[in-house]
Amino acid sequence: MANDARTRVLYMTYLGILEPIPKSQVLPYLFELSGEAEIHLLSFEKKWLMKREAGELKRMEDQLREKGIVWHRLTYHKHPLLLSSLLDIFLGTVVSLSVTVRHKISIIHARSNIPIAIGYIIKSVMPVKLLYDRRGIMGEDHTEHSGWKKGGYLYRLATWFERRAIGKSDAIVVLTQKANDRLGKEVGPKSTVSIDTIPCCIDLGLFNYEDGGDLKAQPGLAGKFVFIYSGSVGTYNLLNEMFDFFKEAASLIPNARFLILTQNRDAVVDSLARRTDIDKDKINVSYASQEMLPSFLSTADAGLVFRRTSPTAIAASPTKFGEYLACGLPVISTPKIGDLEDIINSNRIGVVLTGYGKDDYREAVKRLLSLLEDRDAVRRRCRKAAEEIFSLERGARKYLGIYNRLTGVRQRP
Repeated sequence: MANDARTRVLYMTYLGILEPIPKSQVLPYLFELSGEAEIHLLSFEKKWLMKREAGELKRMEDQLREKGIVWHRLTYHKHPLLLSSLLDIFLGTVVSLSVTVRHKISIIHARSNIPIAIGYIIKSVMPVKLLYDRRGIMGEDHTEHSGWKKGGYLYRLATWFERRAIGKSDAIVVLTQKANDRLGKEVGPKSTVSIDTIPCCIDLGLFNYEDGGDLKAQPGLAGKFVFIYSGSVGTYNLLNEMFDFFKEAASLIPNARFLILTQNRDAVVDSLARRTDIDKDKINVSYASQEMLPSFLSTADAGLVFRRTSPTAIAASPTKFGEYLACGLPVISTPKIGDLEDIINSNRIGVVLTGYGKDDYREAVKRLLSLLEDRDAVRRRCRKAAEEIFSLERGARKYLGIYNRLTGVRQRP
């Protein structure tokens, strides 16, 4: 597949490659693209994680080397606040300039906020194309996750800079069509920047149509109706609302169980301990590696995607959504999360909540049970939606198409 005049790309991520999100949302794309482009990867790694995961670090180095990806890594700095980010931007710029000059980089692929700041500087002094992989809305992201005051100085500074970065970019990727439509209106019809939508895609070979096997037969799950949630349990994931939902579901489905797969097990256990209105024997909190996750998902009957409604939700594409669908799971979702509502309703692959009250939860469960009267047909529709929308191969081909468009290379069919 490779050719002698491959596009040279510097891909920058502020998350370390040893962290969960890059493992599922950076490396799989780069592995797919490495046969068609010369990839240089710049990441910011946490010292404590590299020390703790020394074996995994070596495995990653070998895997990247095998794929021909050149890994340039820097140390992530957390303190002092703001100054540490400025330091990382400075160090990232120095390294990126060096890589760009030495390896004749033609595209800077900047994933999210700190990388786009670096990419903006590189684009200002070097003849490169800039691809802004926009994972959210900069000012709103920090308001929601970093405690910034909306309308405050930092918020206004981030919003001002992102407008400049969008204007400097040659191409932008967003996660949802709703975010695409909104950004298109903001930049206006005279803008020359291309805007593409690529949701969080998944490896359909890994997340496949299994039957759960031995996991379904384990104590507590055999013969049960299993609701499942996988992923983090931050404040915007509505853990208490998920407990409320399950309480009503269990009143309608006596054999219902709730399986929560998360690295934040202690937080879930603490929150559950404060709930005196739930049968805790019906809730199982565990963790599954990326490799084991498909088998766990295949034990379930429905997946939950709960997220607080906020300005950033329009740009959200939860990875778990595609993973659920690939494993044949219909989805119960809260409203106004990216494109989920449109996808669920148009494909008849789940239920979108209309509210957060007892009656809303009970109505959603009844609609789910009605949908599952033809369980095999629902599973097939879920898998089909995953293949058509969330395929990693499809996502990688779209990125390659953007690379080729930026460099004037004609993409092979």
